[in-house]
Amino acid sequence: MYLFALLLVAQVQSTPMHCGTPVFDAMKTKVRGQGLGIGDLGRNPTPEPRPLSPVPRSKPPRIGEMRTMWLQNMSVMPPVQFQAELTCRGTGNHCYVMVDDSSWTAGIVDSADVARILERFDNSSPRDTSHGVWYHNTTVLGRPPDAIDNDSLIYLIYHNVGEFHGYSFDGFWQYFDEYYDTTSMRLWGYHSNEIECVYLDCYPNNPSEDYRIAIAAHEFGHMIQWNYDQAESLWVNEGCAELAMWLFGKPDAISGFNSVPDNDLTKWTGSWADYIKTYLWSLFLYEQYGGRVGTDLIHNIVASPLVSIEGVDSGFAATGLPQRFEDVLDQWILANVINDTSYLAGKYGYFGEHVPRFSNAGSYNTYPVSGNNSLDRWAGEYIRFQKGRDLQIGFNGADNANFHAFMVAKDTIGHRLVLDTIELDSLQAGSISVPGSDTGYQSVWLVPASHYPSGRMNYAYTAAATGIMETNPKPQIPNPKSAIGPTVMRAGARVRLPSGAELYSTDGRLVSQKSLEPGVYWLTAAGQRRKLVVAP
Repeated sequence: MYLFALLLVAQVQSTPMHCGTPVFDAMKTKVRGQGLGIGDLGRNPTPEPRPLSPVPRSKPPRIGEMRTMWLQNMSVMPPVQFQAELTCRGTGNHCYVMVDDSSWTAGIVDSADVARILERFDNSSPRDTSHGVWYHNTTVLGRPPDAIDNDSLIYLIYHNVGEFHGYSFDGFWQYFDEYYDTTSMRLWGYHSNEIECVYLDCYPNNPSEDYRIAIAAHEFGHMIQWNYDQAESLWVNEGCAELAMWLFGKPDAISGFNSVPDNDLTKWTGSWADYIKTYLWSLFLYEQYGGRVGTDLIHNIVASPLVSIEGVDSGFAATGLPQRFEDVLDQWILANVINDTSYLAGKYGYFGEHVPRFSNAGSYNTYPVSGNNSLDRWAGEYIRFQKGRDLQIGFNGADNANFHAFMVAKDTIGHRLVLDTIELDSLQAGSISVPGSDTGYQSVWLVPASHYPSGRMNYAYTAAATGIMETNPKPQIPNPKSAIGPTVMRAGARVRLPSGAELYSTDGRLVSQKSLEPGVYWLTAAGQRRKLVVAP
């Protein structure tokens, strides 16, 4: 039952990640084993009876009142619960601040910290001096649950969460607390505090710093997601929780994913890069199609009874927008390399985040070029070409793949951009010419995106250009009336020439064999010349 939870932690011990919620999410597999279907049905299942109508409201804690509560020791895996005394140190319009008595006695949390936590949760944020965590989360994501205790205030529980093998947990939310204690114990072997609460670490970092309060917004986001869809996939769930940190004004720093963008958007392993890719995706949706343009897209995704890609598509449909996941995936992949909202009506960049440059999967400035890569599903990457005049790019994906391929040419001096689709045939091959490359555009990128629904797919690419390590054919080759982009094929494949066509090597020799070695050739037919690039 706990193997996946242990793997999540083992994979990220050296990363700055903070959320412990996925550890508990993995434990839902115990319910799956009982045939109750959390996550697999994809439709907001409720595995066991929970309060469907408000229960009698328990008395809210008074400031200075001590309560015995169940906490998690996260320094062991699976986590172990223990009871501790916590005291209510502050009450706001939307939250209680409960502090572990040992942390209070040690001076780790004091009254000034509590006052600032209440202010930031209720009234203000780095992004907005008039609104705090509660407003931003409930306006964009939705409302939190309020059935278990019939009390609209959220408990912020501060204690020393602990670390596991050097990996620190900054906070977490656990669904156990949304069930009666007897139900939670029977299903998962964990006690429930029977309140809406999030657990936040108070050592060694100052719990009232804005970044730590942003973590409270993140965990509160998980609670809101659960209220609408208990089965939502982690990549959507964590992405929306990351967006909550941005809404507050202190998002996670962008690193990891931009160095290796070949990372399936929908696959969650718990790595730091997973947090950043889902953050950038959710922010892109919010800015391009959601709150920045006045729609409830993010809430509609959160509230959809469908999960993962189907939930995203459902959210777009509920918002009345024609776009769907696969359309926006390409736009997002391109935005990560273009990253400039001054081009093309702002469709390919971020308005409210400084996104570092994405790394290239290949970079070339001499020609000809031939290369091979593989790409994960629902991911894209970038191959850059520079210093080649009249660049011609070829792409050839695995025959059974489903690639989308694009060309981006950028002139940062003259502030010009060319974006074009590389049309691929039924065997996933295509090519494109880039007139004015080198003299007009400093960088040209080949951008493949994999839409194959399962696993990695291989592809090959080529590039040819005049003026650098490549010469034009000798004059005896017929002068063409026009030139079109190159054909790309793999070495060893047999060439079937159209009637009257001739094939030449780059030094002007007529080529007779029909099975070609890797290199660049010229095909002439009907007064036209076409470059044939044979990849290894």
